[in-house]
Amino acid sequence: MKYPYVIIDNDQKIADSIQISLEEQPDYICTGIAKDEQDALDLILERRPRLVFLEPEVPGIDTVTTKYSLLTELSKYMSRLPEFIVITKTSDYAIEGIRNRIMDYILKPFSKGQISRTLMRFEKDFGQSGDNTLCFRSYGDYRFVDVDEILYLKADNNTTDFIMSNGTKVEAFKTLKHFQNLLPDHFVRIHNSYIINTDYVSRIHFGKAKCAIKNTDDLIPFSKSYKNNVEEIKDSLAKKSLIYI
Repeated sequence: MKYPYVIIDNDQKIADSIQISLEEQPDYICTGIAKDEQDALDLILERRPRLVFLEPEVPGIDTVTTKYSLLTELSKYMSRLPEFIVITKTSDYAIEGIRNRIMDYILKPFSKGQISRTLMRFEKDFGQSGDNTLCFRSYGDYRFVDVDEILYLKADNNTTDFIMSNGTKVEAFKTLKHFQNLLPDHFVRIHNSYIINTDYVSRIHFGKAKCAIKNTDDLIPFSKSYKNNVEEIKDSLAKKSLIYI
């Protein structure tokens, strides 16, 4: 399972240290760094991370420092917030952090072991309870999409089209590669231009090098360079089948 995270800290050395501490954790992917509350708000709504490493003393929107006002702002748009890990040099914000239900509170300077123990607790307590939506932001317009309703993704130059189960298309101004490691494991890349939701695969035709999508006439091509991925999809779906003839 992939766990995207973001870092909110205006000290680049600290942000780098957090990333270094997670280098040996392949399931954790840094999807952005923000240096103030406004950028943090936009980043979290767009990337929908599972974890946020927060320095409460970054500049706030309406205050000198954000403290926990970022959580209040996020609550206006999100029904479930990511888990927050505070990393700061003082214990002054600890009591307020408890009131805001932060997951952990770590003092600077921190050790790699502290980060590892926090991640272990996160996986134990929250690892399977992730939010299942994506947020697409465009000039103050926020659109929320249920991941389970995505049939497949199609690259279109430097943008990506999300083809939905209701027949609509949602355009995201990011490359296909950007989404490859952010989506759940059942989203698999089968072509330079396509990522498919394997839950919607109804047929795999190796002769024609195409995958059929349930309840549609869409046939998604797969390329030789991604054939191993398609073989894994086939094996996984076969194991789930009631009868394999």
